[in-house]
Amino acid sequence: MAALSVWKAPREEAAGAAPQQLEQVPSPPVVEESKIAPLFREWTSHPQLAGSLVAFCVLDEDGQTLFASPLAETALCPASALKVVTTGAALGVLGPEFRFETTLLATAPLDNTGTLAGDLVLVGGGDPTFSHEHLAQLADAAIAAGLKNVAGVVRVDTSVFPADPVSEHWNWGDVGNGYGAGAFGLNLDHNRLALRFEPGAEAGEPARFLGGVQVASGTRWENHVVTAAAGSGDNVVVYSEPYGRVITMRGTVPVDADVFTVSAANPDPPAVAAELLRARLENAGVRFEGGAGPFASAEKTVRARHQSAPLAEIIKHTHAASDNLEAQCLFLTIGLRRGAPPERAVRDYWTEAGVEFVALRLIDGSGLARPTMIRPLDLARVAHAARRGPHGEIFFESLSSYVQGHARGKIGGMSGVKTQVGYLRHEAGRELTYALMGNGLAPGREFWGRLEQLLEAVRVTPLE
Repeated sequence: MAALSVWKAPREEAAGAAPQQLEQVPSPPVVEESKIAPLFREWTSHPQLAGSLVAFCVLDEDGQTLFASPLAETALCPASALKVVTTGAALGVLGPEFRFETTLLATAPLDNTGTLAGDLVLVGGGDPTFSHEHLAQLADAAIAAGLKNVAGVVRVDTSVFPADPVSEHWNWGDVGNGYGAGAFGLNLDHNRLALRFEPGAEAGEPARFLGGVQVASGTRWENHVVTAAAGSGDNVVVYSEPYGRVITMRGTVPVDADVFTVSAANPDPPAVAAELLRARLENAGVRFEGGAGPFASAEKTVRARHQSAPLAEIIKHTHAASDNLEAQCLFLTIGLRRGAPPERAVRDYWTEAGVEFVALRLIDGSGLARPTMIRPLDLARVAHAARRGPHGEIFFESLSSYVQGHARGKIGGMSGVKTQVGYLRHEAGRELTYALMGNGLAPGREFWGRLEQLLEAVRVTPLE
């Protein structure tokens, strides 16, 4: 290509001076288009993507950009793919052997008659996996230690986490449902309730709520669920507020189901845990003499403790089930360990790992908050850094398999949003890191199948 001639306006020349010549400047270098570019252009031509924002980027083994679509540097909503930002940081900050701990304390020593002249205090450690079976084990340990009488009451200490277990940015339609359960300092059975309905005889009739759900005393149910056509699926939305005592159920269940079950959030897991613990002890013969009163301030003695599974196991489940509660508990625990607000603690961890964020807005640790925003390039760079961190193999193995086993990744989806971030094994033996984010998408499940087709096309395309 010939050099470009640029004309500069002439200066005033002295009499007899030679005429000013055209100055020759080098042409800009010709940048060869990535071989991935035409694949992506063809992929985005599908009618389902019309009018939406879709971005794709691919990094090489060194984290250098092999391909970035025009929107790859624009912050988009990631949905649950945001969890890799949390889980990767959790492995680095807490370590794969970290375990949550829940303890049963006493505010006074146990005397030789088995009497506790104080309260029992169940202290939550933010364990998202703590269950009623674990609670029963703590009660049984106290009984085995000789507990027979409690002068006070059972109390629950949830102060490890903020008092408000949900984000103000979570949708009201999410908070009462199972996937939107809040992160309490003391969680129980993933803070979820299985609600069972018996459909009416035909569409339009009320559906009967079957009850039998363990909730805090004084909770009132308001059932407005009706019967819909066969095959209509789960269209029930549950509304409640943290620590509240009213659970409202609206929507429809299909007429062709004998019993239809939906998942709802438990509004007050700490209260349920306190009631279950006391009931377990009383059924074993332990007497309680105290009523409600001021929190005992005496020095506390550990009566029993429960530890969760190692963090590596929890993260594997978090990714596989896209568990919002587990991710949020990890997010808050990272902040505790680093002594900073969790959003800052997580961001600082990745900055120290070499990820330079632009336009990051980190609201929660699960991706449930729609205002959470991250650039596709930054999401891919987080994944690249996690893979090459001290626990990169654990992180890699915790992800789901795609593209006939040639890819590992984490997907995220909510209304209008679909994301996948992960690693792709190229046929040349190279491991690439990718992120694809779509916002404003039309409904349709074919998106994921088409994404696998794009990744397969990248996998077999020569990159050099």
